[in-house]
Amino acid sequence: MSHQQVSLPPKLLLAAVIQNLDHHFFGESRESAKIMFQAILKGEPSPFMKIDTGESGDVFCELSLDTSLYVGKLNFSKFRNSLAMMMVAIKERLQADAPLNPMNSEQGDTMFNIPGIVKEADGQFNVMVASFRQLGPGLATVRLLFLDPDQYAAAAQLAAETASAKALAES
Repeated sequence: MSHQQVSLPPKLLLAAVIQNLDHHFFGESRESAKIMFQAILKGEPSPFMKIDTGESGDVFCELSLDTSLYVGKLNFSKFRNSLAMMMVAIKERLQADAPLNPMNSEQGDTMFNIPGIVKEADGQFNVMVASFRQLGPGLATVRLLFLDPDQYAAAAQLAAETASAKALAES
């Protein structure tokens, strides 16, 4: 089977990314998830998913993590909290058939500006998004990255207030 450069609809791509993130970090054993987290935290891309594009071949995707703008010390629990918030935001956007806000960089990355915003115990906010980059025929990278939380200050405050209101309504 040949490995062609392919173009996937963003909604299908994000749905596959969310499904695989859920499988690797919430469906697998905690130990397996921690091993993958430790690898990507060290900067080692980890095998993540295969996209079957039919006659055009398969695209093998690796997962990587950029923590350069994370504020504080990132551990596995904080990573999973950020990941869960981003996944919920993406799922809600997909279910509502809302715009996915893709942003293309000069390096060839497509970043989906659908942030997962987490308020840490110390009051600090952190913001995670996902990006996709096809490195060549048959190979791509899904990159999770933290963004400058100051760029999302208003959205972060609104997210915190909404979460507090939901918690009060449920109790």
